[in-house]
Amino acid sequence: MTSEQQKNIEKSFLRIVIQTTGHSAAFILRKNPEGHFLETSRTGKIPPELITDSFLKTLTDLTSPKTTQIGSDWSSLALPLTSAAFSSDEDKLPYGFVIAFSALGNTVSACTPEVINDIVLCAQEILPPTNSLVSNIVNRAALPGRTESYSALETMTAQAKKNEKPVNFGLIKLNLSNLTLINERHGWENADIILDEVVQRLKQLLPDESFLGYLGGSHFMIMTPLGYSAINTKSLVNSILRLTVTPISIGAGQLPFTLSVGWAMFPADNQNAEELLLEARAALAESNRFGGGHDYRATKEITTRFQTFSSLEQDLSRAVKHDALFLTWMPIVETASQHIIGHEALLRWNRPGFGEVAPELFIQCAEEAGIIEQLDGWSLRTACKEATRWRNDLRVCVNVSPVWLVNERLSSLVAEVLKETGLAPERLQIELSECSPFGPPAIAHKEMARVRAMGVRIALDDFGRGYASLERLSNFPLDQIKLDRSFMQGLGENMRVDDIMRAVLRLTRSLNITCCAKGIETEYQMAFLDTYGCEEVQGYLLGAPVRDREIPPQSD
Repeated sequence: MTSEQQKNIEKSFLRIVIQTTGHSAAFILRKNPEGHFLETSRTGKIPPELITDSFLKTLTDLTSPKTTQIGSDWSSLALPLTSAAFSSDEDKLPYGFVIAFSALGNTVSACTPEVINDIVLCAQEILPPTNSLVSNIVNRAALPGRTESYSALETMTAQAKKNEKPVNFGLIKLNLSNLTLINERHGWENADIILDEVVQRLKQLLPDESFLGYLGGSHFMIMTPLGYSAINTKSLVNSILRLTVTPISIGAGQLPFTLSVGWAMFPADNQNAEELLLEARAALAESNRFGGGHDYRATKEITTRFQTFSSLEQDLSRAVKHDALFLTWMPIVETASQHIIGHEALLRWNRPGFGEVAPELFIQCAEEAGIIEQLDGWSLRTACKEATRWRNDLRVCVNVSPVWLVNERLSSLVAEVLKETGLAPERLQIELSECSPFGPPAIAHKEMARVRAMGVRIALDDFGRGYASLERLSNFPLDQIKLDRSFMQGLGENMRVDDIMRAVLRLTRSLNITCCAKGIETEYQMAFLDTYGCEEVQGYLLGAPVRDREIPPQSD
């Protein structure tokens, strides 16, 4: 039996399973990644959930009419097919079934080429002429992997350098931007189908002699043919992005998808294969940084930023281990009395050789690297410990990532820190950024309720900058909202901003929660907030962040 005949038999069998069970090709191949559903012996390997009445009937219909035309090997398949035929008892499995659909082994040698061809023809008479799910799965599996793709890039650069005149080619990296969301909402089976359809569309789009490799996950690599200019490469990139205009059919519906692209040119951007790949990776990261669905060509600035961010992760991990982080404190002022009633702990980091790193940058890095919980744990413990040394009972406010809610570990962390430091629970306020996902609402609500039951306050930080403020106000137990500083920028200059601010303050009073405004820089802002009942404020007008040793000993 030839390799092509084996594939035809396997494909025919897979199409039967897809048609008769309703399962996707991705699901079926997960059950048996090799596509070999039977051992070469007579012991069945078909997962029980795939053996439906419809499946058995289809096989019977496929085989019975052909018994007189094909001969003894095939005629044994006319035996009645029931679920018992697929039990572990090899005597109950029709021998002809193994002959028809086994891919390897000496049992298939009993089939002549004529018999094999008739088997495939029988399947084609019953099944649709094509099945995109099957062909896509096969296509993606056949793509060069990461190692082969990188090797092909080295070969291409070496070949381009051998030409007497400089020869251009483009290196394109792309990924399915919303793969994680698709996995969460629609399941990995549908995510796999979308990836496979992307492969199919790319193959139809790419010019001859292009290279397409699959790097794993949602990432692909393309090399244009030698002699492809930057203009042609950009045109190809635009065509790739337009592939997303048509959604992908999944079952009875259609699912939209988004691609992000980063690209670089040889030799204009780099002549070294490894560094050219770095350029394309950096450009792709830049596209993803802005939400995906875009393309960027590599530049020195983009690559430098990418390299800095990559090394940032390693240095940040060392900073956590070696206690190289520190806190500054932003005073929180009661609007009516203008007395300091608390301090917000702000995490800071002096990176060796670089100086102080912007908090937005290293916190984002920590979230992506999976070490944000280490930073949060350090901040909370250090802040509570320092607060116990103050000569007054000011409130201490600490920012914590909502990832603790998803994992249902925020309450245990808070309880542990309070016990270690001896801080009174009513002095602590946990602040959760409105810009970050809280996870399943029921879990988040339960975890926040546990924290409040200890006497600890919870604030919704960066209110107005995220995407679900009002929904979170209605669903979660909160003590305070902290208005994002962007609210302050148009205050007194834009009537609509003034109206929104007044409405928000009325809303907080009706919900019996307090409001703290951040970013106060002018006397007008202060007067406005005082007039309309904002209880607390913070900003450079009232005091800049200071190190712990500089905190005044008294609240006034």
